[in-house]
Amino acid sequence: MDLMNVRPWIFFYLICFVALLLATTLIIQGITPLFWMSSTLIIVVIGFNFILIFTEIKEHKKRKSLMKQLSDTSRNGKPGDKGQK
Repeated sequence: MDLMNVRPWIFFYLICFVALLLATTLIIQGITPLFWMSSTLIIVVIGFNFILIFTEIKEHKKRKSLMKQLSDTSRNGKPGDKGQK
């Protein structure tokens, strides 16, 4: 399995982790007006992370299939031909 480059995402996930910790702290404190804001923040951060991960995996699969197609093309000059003569 190929590993995607996760280095650029480190700061993004650190910021998301801090936002989740802040929201969890506000929920635990029991301040009612901040409860809804904290709950919304948690839902937005988790949802946005899932969307980003799924799109990144989709783009990675697309790049991988393109590279495979290009390598097949460069091998014998015809796209889709697997080298069978």
